[in-house]
Amino acid sequence: MKSIFQGVLKHIDRLDGAKLREQYRRATEELAFFETLMKTMKEGVVVYDGKGDVVYRNEAAEALGDIALPLGTASRSELRVTYPEERILEARTVPMERGGTLAYIRDITAEKARTREELESGATKSVCDLAAGVAHEIGNPLNAISLNLQLLEREHEGDELIAACRQQVARLDGIIRRFLQALRPARPNLAPGSLAEPLERCVAALRAQLEDRHISIAVDKLTAIPPVAIDQNQFEQVYFNLIKNALEAMKDGGTIHIVLSSDDNDAIVEISDCGEGMDESQLAHLFEPYRTTKENGTGLGLMVTLRIVRNHGGSISARSKRGEGTTFTIRLPRIERRIRALK
Repeated sequence: MKSIFQGVLKHIDRLDGAKLREQYRRATEELAFFETLMKTMKEGVVVYDGKGDVVYRNEAAEALGDIALPLGTASRSELRVTYPEERILEARTVPMERGGTLAYIRDITAEKARTREELESGATKSVCDLAAGVAHEIGNPLNAISLNLQLLEREHEGDELIAACRQQVARLDGIIRRFLQALRPARPNLAPGSLAEPLERCVAALRAQLEDRHISIAVDKLTAIPPVAIDQNQFEQVYFNLIKNALEAMKDGGTIHIVLSSDDNDAIVEISDCGEGMDESQLAHLFEPYRTTKENGTGLGLMVTLRIVRNHGGSISARSKRGEGTTFTIRLPRIERRIRALK
């Protein structure tokens, strides 16, 4: 584009009408190409003049809305916008030769999410490796203690102290096995089913604890819930972890609201409590192992929940504010969406 106008300006005195028309046609084609390029870009491009007024904005930038940027200087920043939906944007500004500023904006929400998932997966693997090593080191001495207690029991049949020791050793062995099972859940045995079925069983199993804490559960089914590929037993564990967290966050009773719905792609579950909520720093580390606000918690329940949901091809997210409770949202792909994806 620049070369066309430079050529025209250099030789304009020697150009006749036909050559001027040809140069004009070429310039028009270059402009059309430029406009097409700007329209097809997913990234936002904004040009500001020296006064800070917008002189050009492509369609992607219009969709992003007005964003306050440092003008007249080179910069790079990350911005969090909440309307019409929460996104993370990367913005770069470059001062131009004749005044004004060029801004380049791109949506890095998905990129950030992938990075977070990779970090979480790495942390989970590290914890699993550590747990396996610890379990092995503890398991061997426990086996030796158990064998020696059996020998003692033969010599001192009916000794209550020996029987009590064997009982505690068996208890420790069970704790280690359950711990490893939690960190390394089996691959899901997927079959067509409803998200509502394991929820009903979980609520029934927790009914006594809910009544004891004066907590009720309100379930809304906004639509006919489409079938998903689900391991019923594993998802009952997911509901158990989330509802248990909710009831423990609600010190003074109340209602846990559960909404089952769907959109064109996913079946959706939202579980909301009216507890004390969390701040942004707690939310940022919510699914990390050994992160817990409970006095006697291990910080493993949500990590296990995240792994089960991801092994189902789904996603889980949380939103919360101090004093306003917490909402967990689970999304699992509808079976017909899985079939379309396989095709």
